Amino acid sequence: MKIIIKINAFIKKQITDVNTYGIRELFRKFYLLIKFLAVILMDIIAIVPCLIIRLISPWFIIRIERIPAGNFGDFVWMTAMYYCKKKLNIDQPKRKHIDLLYINPTSIYNKQIEKMWKRKLKIYPSFLLDPIRTANRFIPGWRNHIIENLCIHQRDLDNLFEKHKSLEFTEEEEIFGKKMLNKFGLSDQDKFVCFAIRDGAYQLKKISAKERDWSYHDYRHTDVDNFMLAAEELSKRGYFVFRMGVVAEKPFTSKNPKIIDYVNSNLRSDFMDIYLGANCSFCLSTGYGFEEVPNVFRKPIVQMIQPLGDAYTHNEKHLILTKHHIFKKEERRLSLSEIFSHGVAYAYDTKDFVEKGIELKENSSEEIRDIVIEMDEYLKNNKELSGEEKELQKTFKDLYASNLKRYSHQINLVRIHGEIRSRYSTQFLKKNRDWLR
Repeated sequence: MKIIIKINAFIKKQITDVNTYGIRELFRKFYLLIKFLAVILMDIIAIVPCLIIRLISPWFIIRIERIPAGNFGDFVWMTAMYYCKKKLNIDQPKRKHIDLLYINPTSIYNKQIEKMWKRKLKIYPSFLLDPIRTANRFIPGWRNHIIENLCIHQRDLDNLFEKHKSLEFTEEEEIFGKKMLNKFGLSDQDKFVCFAIRDGAYQLKKISAKERDWSYHDYRHTDVDNFMLAAEELSKRGYFVFRMGVVAEKPFTSKNPKIIDYVNSNLRSDFMDIYLGANCSFCLSTGYGFEEVPNVFRKPIVQMIQPLGDAYTHNEKHLILTKHHIFKKEERRLSLSEIFSHGVAYAYDTKDFVEKGIELKENSSEEIRDIVIEMDEYLKNNKELSGEEKELQKTFKDLYASNLKRYSHQINLVRIHGEIRSRYSTQFLKKNRDWLR
């Protein structure tokens, strides 16, 4: 009965879509149907090579995996994790093996990263390998023939990116990158910071709202205007500031020539997206894929992250700040431990916060300014914390770790956190001591 209801609902949706979007939508759906049937046929044929792979597996392992290019951050970070572990001989099969990698050509959102990975890895045609990869998962023993580093999210808990350089620019690219910086008004000696401030524009550019409801991501969005004070402060300290992105909902307007709304510049390109992230002094990120570029290139990151349990805590170069979690029923801010106990430390959907009666209030311009000042002073002077500040950071790390342990059932903790090495915004902790409970 449930199947019939679902089929009826599916048919009604198709009719509604055609009535809403016209004859072009009908042709698009026919195209998708034909493509779907062709894929099924190829998957059936692919059973034969899968059986051959199983027969030779006692002597030689063949692993087939798709590089995750459909998500910009995964394309950078997960591929880098695979590459580092391969080069450092970590988590590799004990038997002789070969890895066959491919990229879905329709899902690449940055051509420069594709070019850089193709210099490091042997990439095979997707039309040959994708059916085999799909068929493999229907045959017992399939786990021996996948590459977990490319299909399961794992954090760089051992800081492998610090131990092995996975991505590099050619000499020609380095020269071109410096010329482009000159066009933005920078000299070769000038320092700059990348601001990666998330809004809803990029996701809608990738996939329209009629095909996917992106509202579950709304809790992650931030008003770019709140970052102008921090940008102005950094410019006084000698930095240029690039507001990153491919598209944006609103401009980052300033008369200050050191504050560059790169996302709306006619000099924006796939190449410069990567070059800027790789060469910045640090990146301030509200949590989206671009931050993985400076991460892989071993740059410090100011993380304005939510959910709080998702913070990168493994690197001492990183600083953390999260939005204020307001418990609307009592009109008060939740403490660190209460964010966990109220079940939103691992909330990945806007409705999760709504259902818990929790409103996310954005950090003030002053709080954002304070954390970039802290990063600047750490980088320039390796400024030591005072005794009081060290005690506050210890309290944060102990509380965070104890809550992770207590609520580990909410998420696979193994791949998310190891030793808590990152600091929380020191100025925030000094001004909000009641949050540390």
